[in-house]
Amino acid sequence: MSGESFIRVGETKHQEIKQPVWLMSFADFAGCLLASFVLLYSLAQTDREKMQSAFGIAPTDTEIVAEDGAAKESMATKDAQEGRDTDYLANLLATKIEGHEAFDGVIILPQTDSVLLDLPMARLAATGSSDERDKDLVFALAGMLANIPNEAALSADLPQDGAGANWSTGMTLANGLAQRLKDSGAPDTLLARTAISADDAPHVRLIFTRAAGE
Repeated sequence: MSGESFIRVGETKHQEIKQPVWLMSFADFAGCLLASFVLLYSLAQTDREKMQSAFGIAPTDTEIVAEDGAAKESMATKDAQEGRDTDYLANLLATKIEGHEAFDGVIILPQTDSVLLDLPMARLAATGSSDERDKDLVFALAGMLANIPNEAALSADLPQDGAGANWSTGMTLANGLAQRLKDSGAPDTLLARTAISADDAPHVRLIFTRAAGE
């Protein structure tokens, strides 16, 4: 027996085990899934401010963070929520009116569920030039209405005359002033109405309800 034949006889033959064709794809999928969970875990442990800074993302109003790391409510949300409080709303209106020449003669009257602005009728009837808009009460009121989320109504309150003529006059006055405010930038949701004056004196009032508009 030759040496080559001896080697061949002594060789151990191993049977080849065939693997399913999908096994390699499954192994790749499992590896990618594991990597995804590792990435998600690392992102959850990342400092939000540092990550936003690294990617050049400016924090939004709803992402203001307190010194202790707890998220604060955004100022926009706070304004909408606190706008439902009558005292806060009255203080907010007072802040907007204070020191503004256009609001001279306007009186703030807080109520249980609303805040009234008693408006000087003579100044509402006046129509100044475009150069005097900073002194125009109607223009100033329109800007206020555009920036406060609470629902508002313009009410012309006239004394009771027994014949109902003042009711028609009041509605005409309220509709006319409401339209002037809308033309100056007030929301189209501004309502116009009339009522009987409690002190038998004519009044034009802008009424802000406690519930802020959504």
